Amino acid sequence: MVSICMATYNGQKYIRQQVDSICNQLSENDELIISDDYSTDGTWDILQSYADPRVKIFRNRLSKGVTHNFENALNQAQGDIIFLSDQDDVWLPTKIAELSQFLIDGSYDVVTCNCAVTDADLNVVKEAYYTTESPVDRSAWGNFRKDLWLGCCVAFRRQILSEILPIPRQMAAHDLWLLLYSQMHFKCGYYPKVLQYYRRHSETVSYAGEQSPNSLYYKLSYRLYLAWHLLLRSIKR
Repeated sequence: MVSICMATYNGQKYIRQQVDSICNQLSENDELIISDDYSTDGTWDILQSYADPRVKIFRNRLSKGVTHNFENALNQAQGDIIFLSDQDDVWLPTKIAELSQFLIDGSYDVVTCNCAVTDADLNVVKEAYYTTESPVDRSAWGNFRKDLWLGCCVAFRRQILSEILPIPRQMAAHDLWLLLYSQMHFKCGYYPKVLQYYRRHSETVSYAGEQSPNSLYYKLSYRLYLAWHLLLRSIKR
């Protein structure tokens, strides 16, 4: 069974296209778990319009913000393999099947695929996000210093949830927390095929591939916070 975990917030412009691209490749027993952070646009109404038992929508019951909105979705997931999904991308028709099979065949715990970068209208501006180096080519320390992981390209085994949840309260990036911890303790693999369109637009929440607006002080203090909690969670392992 596969669970796709998506966090939404004011995503009405692109959400239907992404949900459709995922539902078109789900099997009967799979599920799309969507946690909405109390959107103020039409996102919730769009989600409620799906008369599909595989689409399960929830309001975020944890701290407001993308990290704990994703955590709320992860708390609901029942699948053996779990995918993370952004609200504004588009998945190619074989993503779930190919990446799941790659994870199983390689006996991996965490895998990531490649993606094509597009503008708001899905015009491809970069054929492949990873061209010379994937996140798996770097050590956990290398990704701690300059992160290459994209959570929206990742799938992992359910067993990882018991170790990465709950997410520390002030963690700003759910995927960096999950993937650095996984790279420290689990077997990670890279599938180089492009399996999705990674849409970049003016309303994008994350800053992957762009210059971060955060101050140097924030970056340093956040890295210390991340390192401390990675250490604490590893000691408890």
